[in-house]
Amino acid sequence: MKPGLIALCCLLFAACSRSGDEATSVARSIEADAEAVRQLVRSLAAGMERALNGQAINTDSLLDVYYDPEIYYLTAWGWTEPLDSTKSRLRRAIPRISEYTNSIENLQVKVYGDVAYATYILRQNQLVDGSPLDEYLPTTLILERRGEGWKIVHAHRSTDVETIQQYIAFQQRAARK
Repeated sequence: MKPGLIALCCLLFAACSRSGDEATSVARSIEADAEAVRQLVRSLAAGMERALNGQAINTDSLLDVYYDPEIYYLTAWGWTEPLDSTKSRLRRAIPRISEYTNSIENLQVKVYGDVAYATYILRQNQLVDGSPLDEYLPTTLILERRGEGWKIVHAHRSTDVETIQQYIAFQQRAARK
């Protein structure tokens, strides 16, 4: 083989090896980001479970850790509300809730640089004023990288007919009181 051809082959091999290493590094970075978002979702759910079960957790501060202050949350019943309204609604609800549990099902995360989304089913089970409420809440979160972490910049929850029927029954009971 000619020396020039050998040198060219060596350069091509080095370039291919480096781009393969870079691709592996990028894939690891994307997976690390995706895992960080999965951990954020789980951590938020765990924090809410502790707060709704009587542990001394300031829910306003808890939400501030995870959510961008400018977020508008699209609720399961189709309202959009700013974060301050969500905080207020949660503060009013806490005294009425007991035996709260939640679980996250089918958590999927996709990362695109400094933006990511998470989709999952949030199941919440609790007693509200002593009556059981079992919620099925398909959830989508849009997140943005902020420094070393992530903030939720959009949240959207949907629900199923059975959960809506439970909401209606709660409102009817409240109207009769």
